[in-house]
Amino acid sequence: MSRNDCEAVLHLHRMFRPRRRTGRGFLTGTVFLDAALLISAFVLATSPFVRKPGILLDLPVSTQAGGIRFNDMVLSISREGLIFFDDELVSLDRLQPALRAAAQAQPGVALILEADQSIQQSTVTAVYDAAAAAGFRQVFIATQNAAQPAP
Repeated sequence: MSRNDCEAVLHLHRMFRPRRRTGRGFLTGTVFLDAALLISAFVLATSPFVRKPGILLDLPVSTQAGGIRFNDMVLSISREGLIFFDDELVSLDRLQPALRAAAQAQPGVALILEADQSIQQSTVTAVYDAAAAAGFRQVFIATQNAAQPAP
């Protein structure tokens, strides 16, 4: 590039200089905002969500407590005798087909039975039998740890 070319470029640069300068702080803020949104999306995508209906249960107390796996399914029986499975209210006669469909969709998954301690034993036994007939190999009964106070 010759000297005349450089002078021509500088002349054009002076002549077509923008009258207003854009703020540079806005672009820096969007980078941080974008990073924050990506991090929050990653946290939401990888955090475990527990599917549990919003019912109050008074679980029986036990000194033997064990953990559950992440993908285990939960079946809840409220003190009114309402049965909730897969976030839906299910009647006792429709329970076995719903459990069978869930057991076939996720083979090898365990079922956790959360029943209020005031529920009759015959209801819990009927639900347990329906789960075993539907194909669940493991059915656990949820209890409350004896060291934790009742809510």
